[in-house]
Amino acid sequence: MKKGYYETTDGAFLYYEDTEVGEATIFLVPGHMCTTKFFQKNVAALKERYRVVTFDCRGYGNSSKPLQGNCIERHADDIHELMAYLGLSKVLLMGWSLAGSAIMTYAHKYHMERLVGLGLLDCCLFPFSPAEWNSYNSKNYNMDDWNHKYRLWYADPETYLDNFCNRMKGELNEEDLRMVREEIKKTPPWIGFALHSNWCHRDCTKYLRELTVPVIIFSGTSKGHTPSLGKYYVTQIPTYCEHHVYDHCGHMLFWSQAERFNQEVEAFMEKVTQ
Repeated sequence: MKKGYYETTDGAFLYYEDTEVGEATIFLVPGHMCTTKFFQKNVAALKERYRVVTFDCRGYGNSSKPLQGNCIERHADDIHELMAYLGLSKVLLMGWSLAGSAIMTYAHKYHMERLVGLGLLDCCLFPFSPAEWNSYNSKNYNMDDWNHKYRLWYADPETYLDNFCNRMKGELNEEDLRMVREEIKKTPPWIGFALHSNWCHRDCTKYLRELTVPVIIFSGTSKGHTPSLGKYYVTQIPTYCEHHVYDHCGHMLFWSQAERFNQEVEAFMEKVTQ
């Protein structure tokens, strides 16, 4: 496993991990405040057949903490630059949670460059949407709800961390939850607050109709991220699409049901790389 740093064109330093071996690549992008550690169960299995790359987005984990670029479009640009730097090809680009909007923006802005497929891991692609399919807690521009929850990040950070971890208590053990807590603490509030706000306002569902590569969607059943999201996305995607629902899993379905998740990703890769 190669571990290193890449400097972006605007001066951020991104920490990445790359297994280096394989004709096709699975590129895993972590969710808001999360890091490469969240994918350790997946990398360990998927690297047997494919090259696997993951990284800490700007502001997260081991990456630098710049004041600039804390928005979805710049995260898409970071993905594009890191792919070019590593010389990746035949890429299944997978984004978890907030990162789903980053990979959809990448697909739109860079016209599916280098991609053989896209993976949406329990994503809300327009959190403030008023539409019926949207199960996100602050839907329909509920700014009172959003501000109440996220101002805790700087006013009462320990309570904010408790609230984040409590969403996953049913599917993670105490050791797992300690890992989650320690990793998300590495993102400073000013970065997380700016990025989360930008994500909530940005409508990335409109890019679904542009897709020309196959898509695999994973949906859990946690509060705010329900299968209604994935079911709607399927109706908008004009290409081959799979939707896998994890009825008894929450937001970290790829961790709590790692074996099933890894098998379904491998099966999808076989189809799209033939």
